[in-house]
Amino acid sequence: MWEEIRRICCKLAVLILPFFVILPLYCRFFPFYYLDEEYAMYRQQYDFVMGENTQEREPTVLIIGDSRAKAAFDPALLSDDEQAVYNLALGGTTPIEGYYTLKNYLQHHEKPETVVVCYAPMHYMDVDTLWTRCIYFHTFLPEDFEDLVTQAQRFADTENILIEHYRMEYLMYRLYLPNKYATALKKSAFVMRHRASGQKYADMVQDRGHTFYGTAAYSDGVDGEAKVSDFDDSDIITWYLQRLIALGREYGIAVIVEAAPVNETSYGIFTSDFKSHFREFMNQVAEQNADYSVYPDFYCYPNDCFGDADHLNSHGVEVFCGQMREKYQW
Repeated sequence: MWEEIRRICCKLAVLILPFFVILPLYCRFFPFYYLDEEYAMYRQQYDFVMGENTQEREPTVLIIGDSRAKAAFDPALLSDDEQAVYNLALGGTTPIEGYYTLKNYLQHHEKPETVVVCYAPMHYMDVDTLWTRCIYFHTFLPEDFEDLVTQAQRFADTENILIEHYRMEYLMYRLYLPNKYATALKKSAFVMRHRASGQKYADMVQDRGHTFYGTAAYSDGVDGEAKVSDFDDSDIITWYLQRLIALGREYGIAVIVEAAPVNETSYGIFTSDFKSHFREFMNQVAEQNADYSVYPDFYCYPNDCFGDADHLNSHGVEVFCGQMREKYQW
């Protein structure tokens, strides 16, 4: 009988070991080999925020926002001082992730003089990629996750934060269980993404956090805001926006709330309700932070400034950065 039990245990070990030991270890220690290039972007920013891969001098201006800000604000075009500006925006993020980015940055760096906060209207409306990027890529600290879920209990718009069985889900990510990374592992089979990801990481270091997304010479595509009929801000995201601004105020940092341009096709589709309600929201932010600069409107740029429906191309970035440079004199 004991021999039979031993054989069964050995067979179970053979089945369990690859899936619950070997694969999680591989996922933990070799992320550049199976995750896509966006991981390199998140990882490079995480390393920089936590005090690694720093510049010779601390930047005086930080950009915090989503992918539109990531593409729009090119540090090389915003100041004559090549180390004055650093772009800490991340695709798909909201002021929730932005708050924790600034909090962790200030724990490992000298404070900047200015922080520019820039999010698309859609990222004031709903949480986007918290689980599928920040948590998935392990760039959201456990203590920050605990703080977030504690704060989230007080708000209504949290279905994309407090997902079903959220603590168990978070634990599975923390343990790199195969059910969370099987798709990436499958897609990376026979590819080995480390060369492309390593190059992307190096590019992010070189370009001080800036990157392009769409690179076409023209885009008349429709962005996310043009696909909804009205603007309705999320209660928890609005609270985190104020928390982010308050953190800057606590450290004596000048906070600027800006907007990335939208293309003329999308702007023409925006409903009057969407435009007026978004402006009302931003004007409320401005009134509550009268000591700071808040831009409460849209920048509408020609379609030839866009590389895709949402993101500026190189021409658009030159125009926008020139506008920002003239406006703020960095």
